[in-house]
Amino acid sequence: MRRSRIGVGVLEPTRRSGFVTGTILRHAILGEITRDMTDDLAKIAVGATHQSYVGGYSSAQLAVLKDIASLQVKATRTFGKSRSEVWWVTRRGLQQSTLAAVADFKATWFGDEVVLDVCCGLGSDLIALAKRGPTTGVDLDEDVLAFAAGNLRGGGASAELRHADVMTTPVDQLVGEARFVHVDPDRRVDGKRHTRCDDLVPDWDRLDAILRRCRGGVIKMAPATSLNPEQADSFHRMWIGAGGSVREQTLLQGDVLDHPWIRRFNLIAGTRSAVCLRGGTTHVFAGAEPSSEPSAETTAPSRRQVGEFLIDPDAAIRAAGLTEAFAEHVHAAPVDQFNGFLTADDVEHLPSEWPMATTARVLEVIGCDQRKLRRCFRARNAYPEVIKVRGADQDPAVLHKTLRSCGDHPLGLWIGRNGKQVFAAITERSR
Repeated sequence: MRRSRIGVGVLEPTRRSGFVTGTILRHAILGEITRDMTDDLAKIAVGATHQSYVGGYSSAQLAVLKDIASLQVKATRTFGKSRSEVWWVTRRGLQQSTLAAVADFKATWFGDEVVLDVCCGLGSDLIALAKRGPTTGVDLDEDVLAFAAGNLRGGGASAELRHADVMTTPVDQLVGEARFVHVDPDRRVDGKRHTRCDDLVPDWDRLDAILRRCRGGVIKMAPATSLNPEQADSFHRMWIGAGGSVREQTLLQGDVLDHPWIRRFNLIAGTRSAVCLRGGTTHVFAGAEPSSEPSAETTAPSRRQVGEFLIDPDAAIRAAGLTEAFAEHVHAAPVDQFNGFLTADDVEHLPSEWPMATTARVLEVIGCDQRKLRRCFRARNAYPEVIKVRGADQDPAVLHKTLRSCGDHPLGLWIGRNGKQVFAAITERSR
C-alpha cells in the first residue's frame, strides 16, 4: 500500500484561520471516526467552528476537523453527495481519489464477483465496488482506513477493510478469495508525482504477481504514465475523461476483457481507447493497433491549411495518442503536427451530437494579432464566447477580456499553429 502516510498532512493557514503557519495535521489525533464526530464535522463545515458547538475537542483536533471541513466542496465534487453530508478526506488523498462517475463506470466490469481493492485510500473506488458486490479494501495507512470506513457509511455501502502492506504480505494471503483486483498505486511517493510505472508503489513486479493470482484486474494510472512495449501488450489501455478533463488511464487485463460491454467495442489487450462520460452517457473511440506510446502529438502529415471546419478531439483522444486515428475516422487532417486541431471541408462523417469532438464552421482565418482580432470581431458585432488555444502562447482569459466589448453576437475563436505561423480562426458557435 502507500508507504508514506496519507493520514499526515501539512496545513498552510492564513492569519484568519488562527493557526501557526506550517502546523502539522496528524489525522490520527482524531481517534475513532464515530457518527457523533461525523455530525460535528458537518456542523463545522457549515460554520459552527466554536468548540462549545462541536463537543469540546482539543485545539489540535479542531484544527484537523476545520481542515477537513474546508475540503468538503472539492470532496463532494469527487465523491458525490454523502448520506452523512460530509466526507472524511485529506488533501493528499483527494488528489488521487477517483471521480464518482468514473468509479461507478469501472465497477460495472466486475459483475457480482469478489473484488480486492488494493491501495483503497479514502474509498472512492471502494464505495462503487462495494455497491455492486462483495469487496475488500486494503491499505497500509490505518488512519486512511478509518476515513474509508466513514466514507463507506456516507456512500451507503459496506466492505471489509484490512490493514496490510502489499509489498510484504504474501500474495496468496493478500488476494484470498478475490477473483478480481482493482489497484490504485501510489503515484506520489516521496512527495513527487511519478509517471513511470516502475516508480509506483506497489512496483510493477508486485502488481504483476497480484494480477497473476487473480482472474483479471484493473490498474488505475495517471493519464501520462508510460509503459514499455511488453507491459503495454498485456493490457487494454483506456483513457477516461469526464467533466472536461482526462481523469485517468486505466489498464484492463484478464477476464475483465470478457465483459460484454468491453467485447462490444473490441477492447482487447495491446490496444488503446478513449472514453468520455457525459450526461449519464458513455462515448467510446477505440483506435487501431498502437505503434508507439500515447502522445498529444500526431505523426500524420499536416494539412497546413484551415478548411471549412475545425475539429477539436476530446482530451481523452489526445491523451491516448489516438488523434491520428480519429482524424482518419472522420476524414479530417491535422492543421499542424503539434497542434491538436483537425480540419475538414465537411463533417458528414462526424455524428452531429457526439461529445468526443467539438466542431465549428470557419468564418475567417487571420494572423494572431490582437489589433486584427479586435477589428474583425467589431466588424461582426461579435465577441468570442469560446476560445480554444493549441500550440500557441496565448492566454484565453486575457483574450476574452480584451475582446468581450467588441460586440454582442457570440462566436468562437480557435488559435493554433500552422507550421511556424500562429493563426486565429473566427468560427460559428461550436457544437
